[in-house]
Amino acid sequence: MGADDERFDTVTAAESGERERTADVDRAAEIVADMADATPLRGVAAVVVGFVVLTFGSVIAGRAIASISGPDVDGVMTSAFLTQNLLARFVIAALAGYLTARAAPMKPLLHGVALAGLVAFMAGAALVGLKAAGTMQDPTWYPVAMLFVGPGGVLVGALFRDRQGGRRGPAADVKG
Repeated sequence: MGADDERFDTVTAAESGERERTADVDRAAEIVADMADATPLRGVAAVVVGFVVLTFGSVIAGRAIASISGPDVDGVMTSAFLTQNLLARFVIAALAGYLTARAAPMKPLLHGVALAGLVAFMAGAALVGLKAAGTMQDPTWYPVAMLFVGPGGVLVGALFRDRQGGRRGPAADVKG
């Protein structure tokens, strides 16, 4: 019984299966490592997804509300329109904040804060632009309210996701 014996060259089915499982585990570890390398890009993508949801949702909700209870015949904004618009924008902002935090690879609340900062910056820039152009909207409190409704809604949605806890990101799917 030497090294030339036929038994040393054969691989049993159990050994073959073990080798395949080892290869699968190695491949899974490579995938997780690749995802960890892409974390900053995925974080940016999470904020972009939230911003897109917020933008399209606000446009669709604004048009729907305008068709239901839009400005009166003289073009003056009714209080019902303004209230419904602010409420709808808050709900959509909360949804966008939740989706941003859900898509975040880690630290969901931080990604929600980033989206809220972006929304606040854009709302502030619009407010400054309206004032500089001398075309402040009537009533004047409405653009100021929008400055707080959007970021506030985003933060509420992100906090809701953060409080849910549980799994965070694809790395949580891999069990060690």
